[in-house]
Amino acid sequence: MKLEQLINNCKEGFSPVDMDILSYILQNKNAIIKMSVRDLAKEAHTSNATIIRIMKKLGFSGYAEFKYYLKQQQEIKIPKTSKNNLSLLAKDIEETLSLIRQTDMKPLCQAIFLAKRIFIYGTDWGERKAVEDFVRNFMAYQVFATAIPSITELNWIIDTFTEEDLIIFISFSGENKELAPKITKLKLKNIPFCSITPLSKNYLASSATYNLYYQFTPLNIDRDPHNEYNFFSTLHIVIEALFRFYVDSYKNGVL
Repeated sequence: MKLEQLINNCKEGFSPVDMDILSYILQNKNAIIKMSVRDLAKEAHTSNATIIRIMKKLGFSGYAEFKYYLKQQQEIKIPKTSKNNLSLLAKDIEETLSLIRQTDMKPLCQAIFLAKRIFIYGTDWGERKAVEDFVRNFMAYQVFATAIPSITELNWIIDTFTEEDLIIFISFSGENKELAPKITKLKLKNIPFCSITPLSKNYLASSATYNLYYQFTPLNIDRDPHNEYNFFSTLHIVIEALFRFYVDSYKNGVL
């Protein structure tokens, strides 16, 4: 697990002073690998005991284990692939189309057709571009969906959702911590919702009334294992496929 994730998981237990020290550590990880606890305490303007206490809050037995963890993280290599990126894209598209063919979209399309209101939310910038596609495409068929801009606006309106509404969530991980309590609330109120995620076991997909999946292969952009490069070509294919299935179903009178 990345250091940033470790800190985020434990952040409730850190004081403002602790967070300042952790901020220094995050900005100087490579240098800290060569530092003693005394050196780090001096650079961070704190005590040895405070450094060790913070390490233990992060789940390490002490400073030595923390340094070993940092060194391991530094040595992580991005796996090489014999395939070029264009071939990987073609493979992702083929596998996504296969997932679409295996999915019965009729129940979801019926839910879209019958919903009193439709709301759609993307957890990040890339997902929100797909939200725009959904809203635009379905507008052409007189199906009007409301895009929720951020978690703030979701909080504003979540208590107004009813069983007659349909909520659609697009998430790359399906494990968004801010979203989890909202999902629980929807389930308790029997409000139908759909997840659109990569094909993986995740909380959002396992909780949803309807599921759509796409295949995604990470790209090797650089050698830093801490950088994530998420691209959404196949996500847009899923949105397009859902719309086309809806159009065909409507024309054939099966909705």
